[in-house]
Order: sequence, then structure tokens, then C-alpha cells
Amino acid sequence: MEHRVALAHASGIAAEAILEKLPESGLTPDSLVFLDHETRAGNRLAYADRYLNLQDQAGFDFSECALLLLPEADADLERAALAQGCVVASHTLGGDAPVLFAGEQSQTPRISFDQNRLRLAGPELCCLVPALLALQRLAAFEQINCVWLRSAEFHGKGGVEELASQTINLLNAREARAAVYPEQIAFNLLSEAGDVRFGDDLRRILVNNSCSITQQSVNVPIFHGFAAAVQLRFASKVSPKACESLLSSLDKMQVRHAAASPISDCNQSFSCVISHLEQAPNQPSSLSFWMIADPMRYGLANNYVNVTDFLLKSFL
Repeated sequence: MEHRVALAHASGIAAEAILEKLPESGLTPDSLVFLDHETRAGNRLAYADRYLNLQDQAGFDFSECALLLLPEADADLERAALAQGCVVASHTLGGDAPVLFAGEQSQTPRISFDQNRLRLAGPELCCLVPALLALQRLAAFEQINCVWLRSAEFHGKGGVEELASQTINLLNAREARAAVYPEQIAFNLLSEAGDVRFGDDLRRILVNNSCSITQQSVNVPIFHGFAAAVQLRFASKVSPKACESLLSSLDKMQVRHAAASPISDCNQSFSCVISHLEQAPNQPSSLSFWMIADPMRYGLANNYVNVTDFLLKSFL
């Protein structure tokens, strides 16, 4: 019998993106099970050339599953799967487990046979790493500064729905109530604490323990997409033309001299756009750029599927 892979919270925004990409791993519908809340059990989701019924994830028997993909935080589900011998892979896991990123420019994921909790890279990290892995071929990084502009989908369907309802209410002179966000997000900007492990995770992936890394996160009132302002300082001089040529050669990445936006360039896309690639005057070891991407597809989905593909071929 084929090892079964379970996808929890399968009707969520992150899971929808994973399902678009997952057929590339070779998983057949017979080796996959979709899980979700009891209220959604019985609904059907398309996969490859079939439709699969959602099953109630509460109390689900994981003993026949080798791997649980958990794209939303769920401590109860994580405990249940681990207790029944199922490996759990998720970007939401806590603890000090090493972060896993699998991409075309990365080394083979370092996974041991006794690992049962696999902490995957988060959406921002997954979006940024391919470009940085390529650029560090030119020179080592001394400093990396990032400002993340997060759309409502970072807070799931609840965040998207809250932005929509607040926008409608404010345009009709009604109160904008906040539940997902701490304050009104419609027509507003809200700062948010970043993952404290980001710097250590990025240094580990880049194999660079001396690089200084800072990050800031801002929630912006758009429904989908992601943008990042990235500033780099290298240990030696770099040529902007060499950087552009290297980035342009990467799969799923475009470099543009014109403006780019999540809506027009990366809506439901598994690729990314780099724009405004610039070097400050008299700073030959610096580089800055804007990155535009779909964080759930170019970011999370690519990594989830690449890790799953590696596990199926090497471990499960």
C-alpha cells in the first residue's frame, strides 16, 4: 500500500496554494487524504483529475499516514499525529528544530531518520532565500535588512474577510470592527512583530553565521500578495549588472526596470518579480531591491511540495 499523506485545514488559503502545486510531487489521489473542521467534512476539493472528500480532522486516525502537512497552527492535531507515529511538517511549529528549505538553489534538506517534527520555512523566508542564495555567489553578505509588507492573506481567510467587511462598512459610514487584527486594517497600516527566529534561520540556510540581519513587518490593506524592501551589504564590491544577470537566470524569477505590484504581476503566481534593483552612489558593496510575490504560492507552496517530494523519495 502506498504511504498516505494527509493535508490538514485543506480549505484554507495556504492549503489551496499547496494543492495547486502538489500534483508535481507525483502523489496520486489514492495516496492523499484531505482533512478539515467538522463543519466542512463531506465537501469536495479537486486534486489532479479527481475530487476528494474532506474528512473531519478531529479524531482522525493517523496510523495509516506517514506524513501530515499542517499549513495552519494546530497544537492538538500535531500532538495526535505525532502520538500515532506520523511525521508532521509545518511552518507553524514552535521549538528550536532546524528550519527546512528546499529549492532549486539550496542544498539537499538535512533531515535525519529520527526526526518526526519538520519545521518548514515561513512565507517571507521562502520568498527571499532563492534570491539571496544566488547573490551570495558574488560575495558574502555582511548585512541584510528587510521590510515585509503583508497582505490580509497572511492572516488566513479570516484576515481577508475582515478587510473586506471593514472596507464595506467604512464606505457606508458604519463601524469597522476588528477581531483578527488588533485594530482597523482597512485604509490603514499596522506594524506586527516578526518571527524572532528569522535571523538565525536565514543564517543557517545561507551558511553565514556572521551576517547581521534585521526585519520589520507591516500589515497593509490589500487582500493578496506580498512585497519586500530589501537592502544588502556585501563583504566586497558587487556589480548591479552582475546581480541582475544572476537573478534573471533563476527559474520563476523576473527582473524588471518598471514598477511591479502583487495584483498585476504576481496574483496567484508561482513566480516572483524583482524591481528597482539599485546601488547607492559611492556604495559599491551595497544593493537594494523590491521583491513582489504570491507568498502562499511562490513562498509556502513551493517549499512544502519540494520537501514532500524529497521525503517521499528518500524517507517515506
